[in-house]
Amino acid sequence: MSDLTTIARPYAKAAYGYASDNGAVEKWSEMLAFAKEMSLVKELKTAALSLQPEQLVQLYVDVAGEQFDEHFQNFLKVIIENHRTSALSDIYQQYTRLTVEASNTKEVSVITSFAMTEAQIAELTASLEKRLDSKVQINCTVDEALIGGAVIRIGDTVLDNSLVSRLTRLKDTIQS
Repeated sequence: MSDLTTIARPYAKAAYGYASDNGAVEKWSEMLAFAKEMSLVKELKTAALSLQPEQLVQLYVDVAGEQFDEHFQNFLKVIIENHRTSALSDIYQQYTRLTVEASNTKEVSVITSFAMTEAQIAELTASLEKRLDSKVQINCTVDEALIGGAVIRIGDTVLDNSLVSRLTRLKDTIQS
């Protein structure tokens, strides 16, 4: 776990706590995503080194326009005053994780050797929702190196049913 992840956790929890208490979880997610993207802009990183915290806050607010509400501006001010703009990406990631956990949705990563059709994704989603007894958000990627089959990641659980994995296991069995 990186230092930024540890630094980001309390900020993400505070942001999520406020947003969920005020029915603004989606809005805060959008504002955090925008602030995160701004923090990655080379010119803003350079400006952050030479500006005073209140000037940097004003720069973020000016660039964002009306996208940042007053409460988010205060949140951003705390982040900037504590020199934590480099943690905005991690804060956004942790905030997203908290949002997913609270909605009883599990993020599932599916890696296949081919692009899945909408029907296949729908069938897999229904099957996983039934098995996991929760909503499922599937993120599909293609890795042609798998040759066939799929690798499914649900949190710390990995279901590797790829052809490459099966061939490796067969090779190990033959060699032993």
